[in-house]
Amino acid sequence: MGTAEPDGPGPADEQSAEEAREAADAREYARQLRVFPVDQVLRDFLFSLLNAAQVKLGRRDARLLIDVTAVAHEHVRPHLPDELTRQIDGALGQLRMGQVSAENRVSQQDQQEQNDLGTAPAPPAGTGRQTP
Repeated sequence: MGTAEPDGPGPADEQSAEEAREAADAREYARQLRVFPVDQVLRDFLFSLLNAAQVKLGRRDARLLIDVTAVAHEHVRPHLPDELTRQIDGALGQLRMGQVSAENRVSQQDQQEQNDLGTAPAPPAGTGRQTP
């Protein structure tokens, strides 16, 4: 009795082909990111933080996200277009106000949400701009 050879690629061949595609995709992403303007990378990063903070308004982790965005924004401000810094400043102002209002509503409920921070984050030091 002889052993039959499989007709098509086996699981190991499919896995190595998938790994090769993933490696090629990673190289292509790295190539694109290498030439991508840094102000656009920073814009995407900062707006991701702002969007997460907006969704989490009223929670302690929203305050942390707002503070981290403010600190990062202060650091990269000289490298961003003026219009973008104005947009981020405006969004931060709105989120700070929204956070205060939402925290007041949440404090009346006296119930912590799942996966929120255990303690309120301390405001960032030395930025000149702090969350109220």
